[in-house]
Amino acid sequence: MHTNSPGNWYYKVFGNLSYCLGIADAIYLIPRLYAILTTGIEDNLKVIGWGRLGYSITITLFFIVLYNAYNIRFHKKRNKRLDYTIYILSFIRIFICLLPGNDWFELNTSKTYAIIRLIPLGLMGLLLIMVTFLHGRKFNDKKYKIVPVGIFFSILFLEPIALVPGDQNKIFIFTILRTISLLWIIILGYKELREKNVLSRY
Repeated sequence: MHTNSPGNWYYKVFGNLSYCLGIADAIYLIPRLYAILTTGIEDNLKVIGWGRLGYSITITLFFIVLYNAYNIRFHKKRNKRLDYTIYILSFIRIFICLLPGNDWFELNTSKTYAIIRLIPLGLMGLLLIMVTFLHGRKFNDKKYKIVPVGIFFSILFLEPIALVPGDQNKIFIFTILRTISLLWIIILGYKELREKNVLSRY
């Protein structure tokens, strides 16, 4: 998507979403695979903890990039108040993620902190859902009428420990659903690029 975009900055920004998701999943999964293939989860909590922390921060950046894609999509004059709100909420979430109370390096992370760090991202998600849906409806943009659905489910499944603490099977399922929701948002942009740029089909 990034290399085949026909000189359109919007599609390049959407390509950056792909990078964010790919990096986030790699940061999260590679330490776990390493632990499983070596001496087990409990013996590798430090490397898994760094993966958890890195994932939480990278996914926050994903939603910042998505917000920028929305602004470019509708050729919007930047709303400084909305910009400040999104960036401040992002900073708050990243700050919370860096606090030791998250217990990233423990076998089970803190449910309380999972809820706390979900609040600023949930507010970001709510703002994104509102502005993307309203502008999608205003300009009859079919894709941006359904992007909010992907945002909603990605936020809902983002912190499974807050919804099903201690149930590893359900946490694993929620993790998969989270990735699918985020990937779906990217696929919407990719499908549009294919429609506009024949070269991207090869």
